[in-house]
Amino acid sequence: MAGHPNAFSLLQLPERFALDTQTIEQAWRRVIALVHPDRFAGKSAAERRVAEQWAGRINEAKDALLDPVARGTLLIAARGVDVNAETDTRMPADFLLEQMRWREALEQATDADSLNALAAEVEAARNALLEELTEAIDRTGDANKARLALRRLMFVEKMRAQLKSAQGARPIL
Repeated sequence: MAGHPNAFSLLQLPERFALDTQTIEQAWRRVIALVHPDRFAGKSAAERRVAEQWAGRINEAKDALLDPVARGTLLIAARGVDVNAETDTRMPADFLLEQMRWREALEQATDADSLNALAAEVEAARNALLEELTEAIDRTGDANKARLALRRLMFVEKMRAQLKSAQGARPIL
């Protein structure tokens, strides 16, 4: 992506992990207003096309920064560390056991209370990992520690998505 601004610079935000949704959304609104295609309706086709391209990039930047996995990946890569999510499948045994326990609990959940209890547990694990990433990226600059936390977060985010789907689609007994 040489020659192209990164997601943080596009939205004029500091390169840090601890960015809340409201801050990202406000930055996006401020920047998208400058290049929104409606502002270029009376301009030439080339100018409209360029505005549309910039709007697309800005929207992609917002999406990347709103997603903590994507945001963390960008920050870790900027420090020269590859997350290796596709090739490095090693995870701590206790974490893998927790994942298996969560999956079993999801399969066995028969009521809203059990799903909500599991969701609360997964959310607590997610919050702990978000704090670990903030510490490793923003405070200590430990990209390797951040990489390990980010890989665990990827699993937790997948579990959260499965839980949300189950909460919305599963008939509760």
